[in-house]
Amino acid sequence: MHSIVPRKTNIVRRGRDYDVFDMMDNFFNDRFFERSYPQKMSTDIKQTDNEYVIEAELPGYDKKDIKVELKNNYLTISAGKEEEKEEEKNGYIRRERRTGQVCRSFYVEGISQDEINAKYENGILSVTLPKKQKEEEVLNTIEIH
Repeated sequence: MHSIVPRKTNIVRRGRDYDVFDMMDNFFNDRFFERSYPQKMSTDIKQTDNEYVIEAELPGYDKKDIKVELKNNYLTISAGKEEEKEEEKNGYIRRERRTGQVCRSFYVEGISQDEINAKYENGILSVTLPKKQKEEEVLNTIEIH
């Protein structure tokens, strides 16, 4: 009789139906191998009459790890982090290194570049992009002689 071992939602059967590749897929799809840093940057964009506000979630990053650039009408938000931890206990030495980086770009047009403001608080980066004020058209009346 075959023994049945549950693995997540899959069932691996030992015996004739046993497949080594299924077992390896189950092993490497385990949550243990997931990174601890976020893989993406969740972002909210809000528009008012006078400005756009971009709020990006960047938990675990310091202000010095975050970079905001505006070039050729593209606003790019990027954050990178390298962490090294060394621990020595009972003759065992353990060193861990982790790196993580996220980046998003947004096409922005019709904004006042000199008045852009960014604030980072409680893991949320808030970038305010004031809209350019529409210039009133000057009506030139030309006299006919």
